[in-house]
Amino acid sequence: MLVSESTGESLAVLDLPSAPPVTRAVAVPMRRPKAPAVALLLLGVALTLGPIVGGLFSKVASGKQMIDQFAPHMEADALARYRSDLGVLRKAAPAVDAIYTQQSVASGKFPGLDVYRQRAGAIDQRASTLLDRVTRAQPDYRRTAKIGGLDRIPFLVVLCGIAAIYGGCVLLFGGRRRARSAVAIVVLASLAVAVYPFVSDLNRGTRAGQRMLHSFAPFMTHAEVRQLQDDFVVLVTAVGELDTGFRAVPQSGQPAADVNALVSGWPGISSDLASLVGTINDNIKNFNALHDLDTLTRDVGAGGLQGFPWLLVGIGIVGAALAVASLPRRRKET
Repeated sequence: MLVSESTGESLAVLDLPSAPPVTRAVAVPMRRPKAPAVALLLLGVALTLGPIVGGLFSKVASGKQMIDQFAPHMEADALARYRSDLGVLRKAAPAVDAIYTQQSVASGKFPGLDVYRQRAGAIDQRASTLLDRVTRAQPDYRRTAKIGGLDRIPFLVVLCGIAAIYGGCVLLFGGRRRARSAVAIVVLASLAVAVYPFVSDLNRGTRAGQRMLHSFAPFMTHAEVRQLQDDFVVLVTAVGELDTGFRAVPQSGQPAADVNALVSGWPGISSDLASLVGTINDNIKNFNALHDLDTLTRDVGAGGLQGFPWLLVGIGIVGAALAVASLPRRRKET
C-alpha cells in the first residue's frame, strides 16, 4: 500500500488491464495462373514473328500496290472507252475482208494484213473476254479498294504481339502491382485487333477481294500477257499497212469508213491497249503475292482471304481472354 506524503493517507493501488497485443494483417496468399500467362507469352511470340516469317508485310503491301495501279483502268469511263476501242477493231476486220474481196487484193501483197485477217477473230475473242472479266470485277474491285489501312494490318498484329509478350513476362515474373496495368495494355491491344476489321470495312472488302482474285486469275499470268502482246504486234503491223500501202487500194462505202475509223483512232486505241496490258504485266508479281495471302490464311484455317477478318477477331478475343485469365488470384482456403 502507498502513503501520500502531503496528507499521510494511504492510497489504493490502481489495477489497469493489460494492453492488447499489436497485430498485423496477415497477407492474403496469391497465386499466379501460369498456364494462361505462358499461353499469352507464346501467342505474343507467334504474333510478333508470324507476320515477319510469313511475309505478311510484303504480301499486303503488294496487294495494296496492285489495287492502286489498277485504279485508272477500273473507272467507268475507262471501261466504256475500252469497249468502244473493241468496237472499232471488231468492225475493221470484216471491212478489210470486204475490200480484199471487192478489189481482188492478192494474198501476200500486204503480209501484215494477211496475218491480221487470219487472227482477227481470235484477237477479238481474247480482248472481249479480258474486258468482260475486268468489267465484272469492277464492283468487287471498288469494295476492295475501300478497305481502310490494308497495309497497316501487319503492324497492328505485331504491336499486339509485343504487348502480349510484355504482359506475359510481367504476369509470370514481374511484381503483382504491375499485373493489372500489364493486363490492361494487352486487353486494349487485343481489342484494337478485334475491332479493326469492322472500323476499316475489312470484312466486306476481303470477301470482295477474294472474288476479285478469282476474276483476275485467268489473265494475270505471263503466258496471257505474252499472247496479248503478240496480238498487239499484229494490230500495229496491220494498222501500219492500212495507213501506208493499203491506201492505194480503192475503198468506198461502209468498209472504207470502218477502216478509216481504225486508222484515225489508232493512237488512242493503242495507248489504251498498251496501258492496260502493261499494268497487267507489271502487277503479276503483286497479284501472286495477294494470292499467296489468300493461301496463307487458308493454311491457318481462316477460310481464305474472306476469313482474314475473323482471324483477327479471334486473335483479339483470345489475347484478351488469356490476359484476364492470367491475373493473380487469391488462393482458395483449404
